[in-house]
Amino acid sequence: MVLYNPGRTSNYPSEPPEKGFRFHYLGGGNEVGNVGIMLENQNKNKLILDYGLAPTHPPKYPSEAPKVKNAIITHSHVDHLGMAPWLSANYNTTLHGTELTSQISRLMWNDCYKISSIEKYPLPWDKRDIDIAMESWKTHNFEKPWEQEDWKLSLHKAGHIPGAAMLKVDTPTKKILFTGDFDTRDSPLTSGAKPQKVDTLFIEGTYGGRNHPDSKEETDRFLEHIETIVDRGGTALIPAFANGRTQDIVMKLHKFAPHLDVHVDGMGKRIAKMQLEHPETLRDHNALSKAWSWCRKVSSKSDKKKALNSDVIVSTSGMLQGGPSIWYLNRLRHDLRNEILFTGYQAKDTGGRKLQNENKVSIFGKETDIELNWEKFSFSTHAGHKEIIDFAKECQAKEVVVYHTDPNEARPHLEEELTSMGVKVYSPENGISYNLND
Repeated sequence: MVLYNPGRTSNYPSEPPEKGFRFHYLGGGNEVGNVGIMLENQNKNKLILDYGLAPTHPPKYPSEAPKVKNAIITHSHVDHLGMAPWLSANYNTTLHGTELTSQISRLMWNDCYKISSIEKYPLPWDKRDIDIAMESWKTHNFEKPWEQEDWKLSLHKAGHIPGAAMLKVDTPTKKILFTGDFDTRDSPLTSGAKPQKVDTLFIEGTYGGRNHPDSKEETDRFLEHIETIVDRGGTALIPAFANGRTQDIVMKLHKFAPHLDVHVDGMGKRIAKMQLEHPETLRDHNALSKAWSWCRKVSSKSDKKKALNSDVIVSTSGMLQGGPSIWYLNRLRHDLRNEILFTGYQAKDTGGRKLQNENKVSIFGKETDIELNWEKFSFSTHAGHKEIIDFAKECQAKEVVVYHTDPNEARPHLEEELTSMGVKVYSPENGISYNLND
């Protein structure tokens, strides 16, 4: 466990930079997730962008943040906001983000706390801190600037999931953009991110060196596979992330295979309702509304039993780390006509990764052999290599900081191509301070 001692054990420098701007990664620099980025100028004007944790088993935490008045939370995934309650409880930090991000945050924090209690791993914040954090939110509309001393800040749509934002920082001498998790491609749920002309670009590079498959071809492959399962009398179990992926999958199924009997379980049901209350975050509010009315929502034990005889079950947890998806897997695993379809990343030491590597999953504390066939489909809402490079070109930035990326597999490909474009590339490591000139 990281032992946080507010204001006394942070590795962040105590003095501001002598000139220009300092950026410093508490986490998420040379790794995916676990994000926490400090930005400060010589006048002690500073902010922290995101403060999350890596949902590995056990979780990984960023380094302790220094005292900071303002935190900008780009979106409501736990690897970007999982540690935010600690900031508000210890430093009275104001949390800035979109209204939808603020509403979903309570669900994510409650779930994070619940999992920590079940799996017996420590959290640096307490359940009571969630209430403090909820009172700390100051929400902003997209493209509506606000001021922080001599900086003008604004949020811009990032794609990725509804409510996700890029942060633009306009200073007297430099324009800076932090993408957060972003995607320039449209998804069923959201419209893609648009470039901003800036001097310095902080860009997530999760998929550096990898391009996504053609969206239509992957969707066709997915639908054909489901039809094969259904035709032989089986059920397709789709473990799906509650926040974004569940809704994306349901919208695809409604649009392209409305004849299927699709049941949805888990936290994604509540998040979909929140998304529908914020049409400004959605690409097509009507399409989500129709899809959500069409699918069958599981809300009781009898509903769960009915779902076992359906064509498709979409359920959390997306990494088979507890949740209803484990309940369904435990009952479907005895009939080899059934299959598991993964549509998202399976982190190390999660149930999904263990199933893919060893054909085993921990079910209610017991390691269980799984003989069902499984298949992977790529429906990522992170920008692929081509989208990252094209976005950087269109932003016309002279400096690019590549973060939220594997330092050995993904980042080198981005470094090489960006450097060849004449861009100065920073490859940050956690715990090291870097300076940007005015």
